[in-house]
Amino acid sequence: MDVRHGLLLLEQQECNQSFNELNAENKVKVLQYALGESVSVYWPNLALNWIENNPESLTTILKGILIESIGKHWANQHYKHRVKRILK
Repeated sequence: MDVRHGLLLLEQQECNQSFNELNAENKVKVLQYALGESVSVYWPNLALNWIENNPESLTTILKGILIESIGKHWANQHYKHRVKRILK
């Protein structure tokens, strides 16, 4: 799966449920990319929105990436608080 296509589905998730139709493996790939490879807080915030609405999908891999993302240069205070709240 092309992760860029997955990011577009993630971006449109509030308008349609296409992202939810991806299989679990592809969702994790897209969320990993959004949280780990982004150069701004935009994609990580979209990933957090989805994770907050689907907490049962939070895997060990995603938890590790969330922890790492707190140290990214773009991670502002609001983002860090959201991550900490999700990980509780």
